[in-house]
Amino acid sequence: MRKNLGVLLVGMLVNMGIGLIMPITTLYLHNQLQQKLIVAGNVLLAFSLAMVLGNLLGGWLFDNWRIKLTHYLGGAIVGLNLLLLFFFPLWPWYALFATCYGWGLGILNSAVNGYIALRQKCTPNLFTQEYWLANLGMGLATFLSGVLYAVNVRWVFGVAFVLFFLAFVIIKFSFHELKRPVDQTKNQFSWRQFTQLPLKFWFICCLLIIIWIGYEQWNSNVSVYMLQKGISVQKYSLLFTISTFEIVLLQPLLGIFFRPTFKNEKWRILLGSGFFAVSYLSLLHATAYPQFILGITLLSLGDILTLTTTPATLNRFATDQNRATIQALGSTAGSLGRALGPLLGSALIELSGFDLTFLLLFAAHLLMVLLGSCVLRTKSNDQV
Repeated sequence: MRKNLGVLLVGMLVNMGIGLIMPITTLYLHNQLQQKLIVAGNVLLAFSLAMVLGNLLGGWLFDNWRIKLTHYLGGAIVGLNLLLLFFFPLWPWYALFATCYGWGLGILNSAVNGYIALRQKCTPNLFTQEYWLANLGMGLATFLSGVLYAVNVRWVFGVAFVLFFLAFVIIKFSFHELKRPVDQTKNQFSWRQFTQLPLKFWFICCLLIIIWIGYEQWNSNVSVYMLQKGISVQKYSLLFTISTFEIVLLQPLLGIFFRPTFKNEKWRILLGSGFFAVSYLSLLHATAYPQFILGITLLSLGDILTLTTTPATLNRFATDQNRATIQALGSTAGSLGRALGPLLGSALIELSGFDLTFLLLFAAHLLMVLLGSCVLRTKSNDQV
């Protein structure tokens, strides 16, 4: 881990920046800026769609331009818009700056994931290490977001700026331009080659969309649901601290039970998706805080099994010329889910209530598990 400490710390700091801002967005827009839930959902939609574009642009720039300059570009856009949010946390400027922040974040995130994908050849479990630290950072930041938000929302943006500035400094001194093979004529990636990627790859991307549509309910609408039940913002933030503790404690045990083969990764992805499904069932008619702890625990198990596995699995379909682009496609799928999640969730909740929304999420995840057991079936001639 020591030789890759720089890239691991950057991944952790980027996730801490996300964890500070995203959990309070719906609360701030709804409770402080007096916007409807559907409006908050549209802001998060714009943020995530901008992140989709950033992911694709960042992946292409990483594979076809300069590695460090791609990081700098994404980091500069993120830092500028965090400063603007710090000074002008008002409507409608919040929506504009948050959208531009998402665009820069997508570029930076794709560059970091592409760098990890290239380094993974020397360190097979690098994605697992990065995800472990990223979750540690995410949990700490989500807990801090509730504390800082209770003081002043400007503190949230100010601390996030400091975290991204630290990431910028680490990139400056720890990241290097990695050498690619000289002969790229046979493996040069183009956008037309999307159609040549196997069905397994696209199924995993679709699964990530479904997973993040559900996950975003925890990052947005579940906070409102808990407040309606008389549970405080601080207790809502504490759920993610609990989740982080569970992930940090349990994730290292995965290596004991699952070797890094495609067959084992398939079962990790499907089993984790099942835990995601059951987590939404646990929220039906939830009124007491322990029920939410049970839900976040089931969500954590799904996170540990599925979301720690998908980057390394997607990397099996990549070459040295397109690793950042392949990771960008995976990130794009996640961003699409994040974009659709708050909007779909808010619309369903306003139409039919929380319980039906949670029931539909359970059914969607269960359907993907059943489909995945067929699509991800391994054969003797599989190359992945």
